[in-house]
Amino acid sequence: MIIISEHNKWVSPTQPILCTGFEGSLKQIAHLFNWSEGYAGLTEEDESTITPGLFVVGPSVRHGNVIFCFIYKFRQRFAVVANAIAQGLGIDPTPLEVYRQEGMFLDDLSCCDNDYLC
Repeated sequence: MIIISEHNKWVSPTQPILCTGFEGSLKQIAHLFNWSEGYAGLTEEDESTITPGLFVVGPSVRHGNVIFCFIYKFRQRFAVVANAIAQGLGIDPTPLEVYRQEGMFLDDLSCCDNDYLC
């Protein structure tokens, strides 16, 4: 599959998936994830463990006991996903460091806890 943007062209071994809508779950693409205890199996960078290139952001993301159910938590993961995509495409991720400096690059989950219910 060839993906063309205004400025670049990439070759992907799999067809891109366009997911839109307002349903707050991964039902439409459930078969593209390993599931455990009701949550999609994701890598440390929020990528499906069985579908390379498929990333999840938002309240469906869970790592162990850390649940990213509120926007102020899951928005800190956007730079983590962007970093993984940039590295996968061979693009320099250095510009993302500004997010780390501003506390918006949450790749160390050891500081996280869930002291509230989602």
